[in-house]
Amino acid sequence: FSGEAERTKFLSRLLMGTRDILRNQTGLAEHENYHEFCRLLGRLKTNYQLSELVGLDSYAEWISRVHEFTISSLVGWRWAQGSIFYLLGLWSRLVSSAPYLKSTSPSLLENYVPLIYQAYVTSRVESVQAVYDGSVGEDEDLLEIEDSLSDQMEALPYLCRFKYEQSAEFLCSMMDPTMAEYFNAVESLKKTME
Repeated sequence: FSGEAERTKFLSRLLMGTRDILRNQTGLAEHENYHEFCRLLGRLKTNYQLSELVGLDSYAEWISRVHEFTISSLVGWRWAQGSIFYLLGLWSRLVSSAPYLKSTSPSLLENYVPLIYQAYVTSRVESVQAVYDGSVGEDEDLLEIEDSLSDQMEALPYLCRFKYEQSAEFLCSMMDPTMAEYFNAVESLKKTME
């Protein structure tokens, strides 16, 4: 770019273009397009600072649309599992730069990141249930695809720590009933063995 104004103009058009694609779902029904669009979103924060993004007029709607898209990708994990890494990477990079944001415009990350973390955890629990029920094959078990899981685990701590207390409360609310059920089953098993 020849100057900062040209760079900002390009970023603005990029944000508006991706926002419009998300708004209209243009081409996202095609798996290749979907995947490449996730890659584009994932690379966005690599080239631009959060302060640059937040300073644009289209940022609030854009971040809201990316949040909705990420949630739908997590919920639709069977179709989008190869693309999740790029979306989680975008959110983790956004969160990582939030402490350094010196803008008067809000980043809105506190509204969206906890919901993305919750959707991720919920989708993984649901995937375990789907494997257990036999509705997906073991080759589709998200927790057995080590490369993908490893990539996702690199981004997840940043999302969790961003609103740690809220993340911990959610995780406990998900796991406590399961743990209680497990302990009850163990106790029942012990009684039958006596």
